[in-house]
Amino acid sequence: MEFLLYLTPIGRDIINNVIKAGYPVKENIGFCKDKNFFGYGDYDKLVICTKNIKDGGYDLNHYINETVYHEATHIAHMCNKYKPFYIDLKDMPLPPEKLQDVKNSIKLSTASARMEHEAYWMEDKPEKVNYVLRKYCF
Repeated sequence: MEFLLYLTPIGRDIINNVIKAGYPVKENIGFCKDKNFFGYGDYDKLVICTKNIKDGGYDLNHYINETVYHEATHIAHMCNKYKPFYIDLKDMPLPPEKLQDVKNSIKLSTASARMEHEAYWMEDKPEKVNYVLRKYCF
């Protein structure tokens, strides 16, 4: 899997924890034909759309890790019986473009607005992602 080449050490640890929790990791599967998707965490897998990130001209190191952190947050949601973590919203501020990303994502996914907000907030907090994975999945 090509995306593994771009992961930070904690990104590799997060992927290992996702796999240990029973969620296989896939890359560039049929779901990724929609060029708007960088990844997806669903009921039985975590998907990274490396080709979409690469073809879009995005920074592979940044966006692959950010996507792993975001989708792994959704895996932790699933381990938490498909519920958000209920971090106080005032403790999870998002810039306007990320708030728009939340709105766009909830139109395309089964995740609640709250879970999307949590995932977008955690995209740059891999230590928190690893914490919720360990807390809810093990």
